[in-house]
Amino acid sequence: MYNEKLEALITAALADGVLTDKEKNLLFKKAEAMGIDLDEFELVLNGRLAKRKKEMEAQATKKNGAIPQELDNLIKEYLSDGIISPKERQVLLNKAQTLGLNLDEVDLYIDAQQQKADQAVASAMNKRRGKTCPYCGSSIPELTDKCPNCGGNITPEASKELEEIIEYLENALVSFKSGEDVDKSKAEIERYVRKARMYYGNNPKIQRLVEEVEEESEAAEAAAKKKSLWENIKNVTSVVVPVVLLLLLLGIGFYFSPDSERERKEEKQEEMLKKLQDAKEQTQSLGNKVLEMINNGDLNGAKNELSIYSIPDAFDSYDIVREFDGMYLALIKAYIERGNFDEAEDVGISFRLKICNDYQWKESSCYQKLKKEFKKKGRDFSALKVED
Repeated sequence: MYNEKLEALITAALADGVLTDKEKNLLFKKAEAMGIDLDEFELVLNGRLAKRKKEMEAQATKKNGAIPQELDNLIKEYLSDGIISPKERQVLLNKAQTLGLNLDEVDLYIDAQQQKADQAVASAMNKRRGKTCPYCGSSIPELTDKCPNCGGNITPEASKELEEIIEYLENALVSFKSGEDVDKSKAEIERYVRKARMYYGNNPKIQRLVEEVEEESEAAEAAAKKKSLWENIKNVTSVVVPVVLLLLLLGIGFYFSPDSERERKEEKQEEMLKKLQDAKEQTQSLGNKVLEMINNGDLNGAKNELSIYSIPDAFDSYDIVREFDGMYLALIKAYIERGNFDEAEDVGISFRLKICNDYQWKESSCYQKLKKEFKKKGRDFSALKVED
């Protein structure tokens, strides 16, 4: 009905029988770009979603009585933590194979049970009217600002960043499954995967999503390399085909062998994580020094330490706000308590220049504090303000 790329996106989005708002928005943007009537597209999409749900329900109902109790008990055991990991799923499918069951049907049954578990968890969370720790995924009371499980500080910025990371990874997952812009998608999500592991690695949802993204990324990369290889082979002239083809296959086969490619990828990830960890440790050391100077009343000394400190190359604008917002905010508050708004403004301007991203600056606690205090005093905020 639609072109191949859009159909692939629709199929990938509806595969689990659930169409999230993020998936729906992505599909609508693609449809609008192709000049498709959005009202008509929404009707088609809703129809296909209803059909997919009925298929999954019918298949799950049909299999429910056919799943041996032994396997069903194992599925429930794996779902005790709310998540069936890819490794656990493979164990279940291996078990099903030994029992002589249809693997596709068992796979669908597992999806249905996982969906029920997800809905049960969501329902329980709604009843508790609490919130979730972005770092470890634990449920915590609404007014708590520190997770009792992992000790992480719960801030609006952390929760918003987690939502943004999840949105990027989910969109990338759809792109990988549809085969669209593989290289571009991989480049865009590489830093989000790194950040997800560094800051939210204990969150079960993040763990599961990162595993899926990496699996789809490897599959898409392998398919793209295979396609590129054969396209290059086709362009080789008939005169040099025997020699060049042999050298090409031998050279590329060695260079892109699974083991060597995997090792290069792991080394690159380890190097990036090491740089980020080193930068984080340096920043923590600076933060301790700055806070000590503020507590001792040496505000100008603290200001000088922050101004001469060079932001590590491993940090992007998100990392800068995350790591430095607290110490800059402490200094700004100290100056404001002394009534020295000029110095507080200078500190804010310095921090804004280091972030070098107006959106992140506007979302920082420093921006919100300065905006509030300047408004209260009727001071000019134009040097710090970000236009909407």
